[in-house]
Amino acid sequence: MTSRGLSPGRSGPGRFRPAAYAIRRAVGSATAMYVAALAMSGFAILLSVALPPAERGLLVATTTSATVGVAVGGLSLETFMLAQGSDWLRERSGRRSLAVYAATVPLSATLGWVFAWYAEAASPALAATGAACVAAGTMPAAAGLTLGRFVAVYRQRALFAATAPVLYLVLILASVDDATVWLLAWLGCQAVMAVAMWAAHGAPLGAMARRASAEPERLARLGLTHTGAVAQIFTYRFDQLALARYQGADALAIYSLAVAAIEFSQAGAVVAAQRTLRDHEEGSADRLRGVLRRAVYLAVGMGVLVLVGLAGIGVLTSGYAAAVLLGALLVPRSVAVSVGKVLSARLVNLGGERTTAVIALGTALAAVVGYPLVAAPYGAWGVAALSVALFAAHSTALGLAVRSGAGHRVAGDRDSGRE
Repeated sequence: MTSRGLSPGRSGPGRFRPAAYAIRRAVGSATAMYVAALAMSGFAILLSVALPPAERGLLVATTTSATVGVAVGGLSLETFMLAQGSDWLRERSGRRSLAVYAATVPLSATLGWVFAWYAEAASPALAATGAACVAAGTMPAAAGLTLGRFVAVYRQRALFAATAPVLYLVLILASVDDATVWLLAWLGCQAVMAVAMWAAHGAPLGAMARRASAEPERLARLGLTHTGAVAQIFTYRFDQLALARYQGADALAIYSLAVAAIEFSQAGAVVAAQRTLRDHEEGSADRLRGVLRRAVYLAVGMGVLVLVGLAGIGVLTSGYAAAVLLGALLVPRSVAVSVGKVLSARLVNLGGERTTAVIALGTALAAVVGYPLVAAPYGAWGVAALSVALFAAHSTALGLAVRSGAGHRVAGDRDSGRE
């Protein structure tokens, strides 16, 4: 007689089958791997609070300089190549195109050095090297994505994203509080990932080197694709560089922790924006109100949870108590960003891509001029308040543009009906 406790499916190897199946599904899902990579990056940020504020400021300023350098110098390569398609990559692009893509490596490195020099609290050499490694890895990753290898690319990114926090844990256990050592660990992860990406997805780029380009490199389209991305990067990240320059590493360490935590509360807006972008059916304008309402509720609810986490970090660590107060000030920024993502998607639906880019550029210009002006006299509090105002203005401008675009569409529909 079989014991109930040992029956198949209730205990023993059988009961682990659902868990194993779930793991296999996650590993085989590009979305799950993308989320896993984000989670590992967030875990690495959390672990960095083990460093004293001055050392963490050096770590954040350097990695942020490298990230902004790649964002500006990388020419939005993944987005551009995906837009061209796999046939274009396999058959028509050649040596001239490859030269343009390869130029992103020295360009990103140079910009990483420039941004680190501007921040003053960063290491220019490590920022430049990190930017070069990230840009070098982006080239084959973009080729892999263009050929439809989403799962493979994101699986590799998740794997190496998990490597950094493992190394950070080792450094914590070894009582290493030198940010330069932590940066070398981060840099090693980026370099190894670049090599792995080339080994797995570099073949199409090698084929490009052996043939002439069959058509122009579409540089105008590349520039248009990249313009909006650059504007967003400056609005999102230039506050940290300005704060590092005018207030130093200690202030940046606390502010960047609050920003990183609050940005988790707006993650749900990405899905909401995607749903809005693909909603072309009748009644989409009415559904937009519901999407916006849910996005705001989620951002506020997640913001409260994030503040609880920041308060816990302030109690358990030394020097980060002010992060929860900065986080509270930044919650409206998260709400504005969430609303802006949804409204931007709706505006694209209405054919307002150019308007979206113009609004993004205007906000970025205000950020580049405004952040240095408030960082010197008002520090993190002034920068945080200005960022809230900028994102609120950005979402307001998008809302007005959506209303105008919807009005033009309704008028056009009525005119078509008369005809």
